[in-house]
Amino acid sequence: MQLIMGGINGHYLREITENKVRDTEEVLAAVAYANDATLLFDWCWDNKIPIEFYGRLDDGVAVTVPILSTFLSRKSANFVCRLVQHHHAKVIWWRGVGVYIGSANLSDKAWYRNIEAGCFFPEGEITDEMSVDLLDMFAVLKKHSTPLTEELVDVMRKRAQLLAAKKPESKSFWESPSIVKWPGLVHTAPRNASDHRRQAFLEEWHSTLQQLRDIAETVSKPENRPIWIDDSAPAGAQADQFLHAHYYERTFNGRKAQYAVHFEKNKGRRDEALSEAISWWRALPEAPSSEDEMLNDTAPFLRSALTEENLKSMTYERFHEICMGVYAIRDYARRVSNKAVALPDDGTQYTIPQKVRALSTRIWNDRTAGGATVAELFNFILYGGADEQLPERLWQAVDDPAWKIEGLGISALGELVGWALPDRFPPRNGRTSKSLKSLGFDVTVHVA
Repeated sequence: MQLIMGGINGHYLREITENKVRDTEEVLAAVAYANDATLLFDWCWDNKIPIEFYGRLDDGVAVTVPILSTFLSRKSANFVCRLVQHHHAKVIWWRGVGVYIGSANLSDKAWYRNIEAGCFFPEGEITDEMSVDLLDMFAVLKKHSTPLTEELVDVMRKRAQLLAAKKPESKSFWESPSIVKWPGLVHTAPRNASDHRRQAFLEEWHSTLQQLRDIAETVSKPENRPIWIDDSAPAGAQADQFLHAHYYERTFNGRKAQYAVHFEKNKGRRDEALSEAISWWRALPEAPSSEDEMLNDTAPFLRSALTEENLKSMTYERFHEICMGVYAIRDYARRVSNKAVALPDDGTQYTIPQKVRALSTRIWNDRTAGGATVAELFNFILYGGADEQLPERLWQAVDDPAWKIEGLGISALGELVGWALPDRFPPRNGRTSKSLKSLGFDVTVHVA
């Protein structure tokens, strides 16, 4: 985590926009006030980075008319602006890079001259709980927002003219049929908020699980299976590697995954997009990104290592092998800070195997608040009750301190479940969700 305090400590938000273009997959921004398009909006447009922006809706014209007009004139599904009453947040999430949470609005003064204070959390430090809460915030904003239309821009323009003429009466403004009025949040007890997050997670997880099962059934059919995949490979594992190959071979532009761009193109033609991807997949004469190695070697190893019997005798070295075989764990190790895994924070560029070794050591030595080891955590999730209750146990492992181990988020555990029980639960991690998203499926992309 880094404090962003501008001239006070020399760290500015512009450091992100100047240096993180190729790593930013999309931007989710909830910033109440905006009067300078160059800080973020033009940057996104010029670099072809999708943005979903939520500004404040009030009679003070919190987002200037030129900015609203620009959003409208660009007529792009990847360049979205919506306005929301009772919104005062200042949050910018550069997906793939990190999130800023602080006091700075989108203005030249806020970014360069005012005394502002905020925190920037690199992607590797965004926990599952943070990710769920942030996505929940954006969902609430979207639910209660006013979409940008010509009528709304006209209302805001007239209101700005009245303010300039010092005629602040606002009754007619709020009577406009173009505005979605919302009384704001009501008080929610912590327990109710937790229950809400749990229910939202379970609904989304079950929905996506069935979508993955349907894809698994389709891609594993003999007529859809590439010649280099053995027919003994579990259907769920085949679905995961199909989505892996599609993501890396068909959604990238250079080094940047454009799954959000593909989502806008395919959300109205999901079946056609999936059919096209499967046609591409079955015609592949060889694995494009080591999918054959994953299916033929790594997946059988993981399935064996994660049986109930083998978990009881799991050693550290075996656990480390498991971590090396799980994409989500390797990806998290790549992004996590050196300090978080007890490596010297002296500028050394560690390799991914070195980072995985450090991360696996830390997790192995860690315990949940309830005293459980990582082997006991895995056993609880996989075999601690009926299969149909497994998603509930998965939620407990990321939300309940009695079962939570830092560094094992929903992506890592969702993938582990899939390699252990691929016939019933196809692997799912952040990359799986991005691949599904690119095919037009409206799924949640978890970070950790």
